[in-house]
Amino acid sequence: MCTMSALFVNPLSETVEHLMRDCYFVSELHNALDVPISQSADTDDWFTWLVVLFCSLNESVKMRLMVSYWVVWFTRNEVVHENVVPSVLECVAFSRSFLAECGSISTDVRANTVLQPVIWEAPPINVFKFNFNAAYDSQGKRAMSGVIGRDNAGNIVASCVVPFNNVVDVLVVESFACFQAVRYAKDLGFRRVIFEGDSLNVVKKINEGMLDRSVIAPIIYDICVAAMDFESVSFTFVRRDANRAVHTLARDYRT
Repeated sequence: MCTMSALFVNPLSETVEHLMRDCYFVSELHNALDVPISQSADTDDWFTWLVVLFCSLNESVKMRLMVSYWVVWFTRNEVVHENVVPSVLECVAFSRSFLAECGSISTDVRANTVLQPVIWEAPPINVFKFNFNAAYDSQGKRAMSGVIGRDNAGNIVASCVVPFNNVVDVLVVESFACFQAVRYAKDLGFRRVIFEGDSLNVVKKINEGMLDRSVIAPIIYDICVAAMDFESVSFTFVRRDANRAVHTLARDYRT
């Protein structure tokens, strides 16, 4: 079995064919991402092999293939330069989260072509809206979550920021930001609350109420359990331009 540490122990002798096609680690990553790649090749030239393969795939698989190679190269550099040796499961989780976020961005881009710009909307009387967001530094693996609570007149009734270190990816950060918003509102004694964020995947998983095998599943579970203590509660998705205040809060504190 070719582990990640064995794969990169001698980068000077590493071949592109082995790194990107023949390695057991890379094969496991492709299998987990449902990228159908045969390790056998009609040509020894890796570039020609890749071009032929790429042209045979549909758009969805092409996207997963490109992300997988980006993750492989990024991980190789971590091993070689930082002596960090992640597992296949960590790389799979990172790839899936990144692909999920790309899907959300794509949805927003298509929506922006047909919808007017949106603005923050006030909650009903006697209901408070808590917006959450996070700023993520992928290089330093540091993040800052931000929360802003407002009443029906738009007045800010609460706000906070919370730092996180050694974060896996942006989807985990967004999940933590939502959990922080729920716990914060609960600790302050608010009973009727709307939680709003611009991470479609987080909001969707909470509203579906179904646990999966994703890296954020435990956080989603904690959010759902904590939300049971409110008199009324809902989780809504909003586009980034209507969530800009809390995004700026998290970003500015991160820097």
